[in-house]
Amino acid sequence: MKFEKITLQTPEGASFKIRLYSRRQFTAFPDRRQWPIAVIFPGGGFTGISEREVEPAALAFLAKGYQVVVVRYHLAVTTPFYPTAAVMGLTVLHYLRENAAMFHGDPTKIVTVGFSAGGHLVAVMNALGEQPEFLKQHGFTEQKLQPLAQILCYPVIDLRLGFPNDLKQAEKISPDQELWAAQNLVTAQTPPTFIWHTATDELVPVLNTVVYITALTQHHVNLDSHIYSQGVHGLAFANLASSRANHPEDIAPRAASWFELALGWLRTCFASSNQTEL
Repeated sequence: MKFEKITLQTPEGASFKIRLYSRRQFTAFPDRRQWPIAVIFPGGGFTGISEREVEPAALAFLAKGYQVVVVRYHLAVTTPFYPTAAVMGLTVLHYLRENAAMFHGDPTKIVTVGFSAGGHLVAVMNALGEQPEFLKQHGFTEQKLQPLAQILCYPVIDLRLGFPNDLKQAEKISPDQELWAAQNLVTAQTPPTFIWHTATDELVPVLNTVVYITALTQHHVNLDSHIYSQGVHGLAFANLASSRANHPEDIAPRAASWFELALGWLRTCFASSNQTEL
């Protein structure tokens, strides 16, 4: 495995870092394969980054044949989260389209993966990525910047549905209230979506996922959804690798099935887009 920290800059000049975890090609035999790319947006309540959704996520996808990028996006500490964080996410997609071949990545098989608050970011940025006027306003030359698919893990979807728990915090996340409710940004062009949640999530109510599923269904978007009956918020991979010490609730075997389910679903997405399956 090769690990790199790369500094990127948005078209408007904001610098941020990504972490690239890539598999080395075998040198004993010619290997021209290009691997799909998982772009990870960890959670952290819009003000931090959850470590449990960084390296465990990167290593899990890497082991399944993906090159992995983890995005250290802008946080709502002194200035609003949006639109800066979304522009950073779109900058990553632009960078990967231009440079994926350098690390044997396939620019046609990019999957954005968002956990919790990172799920809100993924849903919003992928909606904005289909709006030519937004892209032009923020310095992009593309008419469209979207991944092949998106995975949303116990996502915040609507800032009025339980997290954050006060509207002043929501205003700090986005002064533009049109970005509060990601379900209202869904169109027929929304990327195919895998989404999961637990019914007992105590921090981000499962209703967030329910309203997004409803919007996806209304717009006939390719959808695979799973709501597990039990599990705390922030399960990540719900296994030992992403668990905290002395927190047995972090290991939830049924919820842990989401990862293999998502990988299987992604294979169907690759196939339906006339790409070779893994």
